[in-house]
Amino acid sequence: MLFIRHEKKRHGILLDHPVDDPTCCRECDGVCCRSFPTVELTWDEYRDLESLGATRLQFSLYGPHKLIIENGCEFLQGSRCGIYEHRPAICRRFVCQPEGEG
Repeated sequence: MLFIRHEKKRHGILLDHPVDDPTCCRECDGVCCRSFPTVELTWDEYRDLESLGATRLQFSLYGPHKLIIENGCEFLQGSRCGIYEHRPAICRRFVCQPEGEG
């Protein structure tokens, strides 16, 4: 028996401004939190995530600091961000939309 899973195709967009719209994230299923090897962090974001218990941080003397999210961000709880109110700026700027929108 063949099972076909019908999912909406989505595409990610990195905006030039942050978006705080929890409904956008609810519809996404955490795709962005699983789809990239790392996200870049400012020094303040690095320190904030460290204080929240991040264990997959990469410190750099010469380039941007990073949070390693390969195989899923450590703050992802199910398909939701466990630190939504404290997430880095790049996470606030990234949105997924159904194909054909935007």
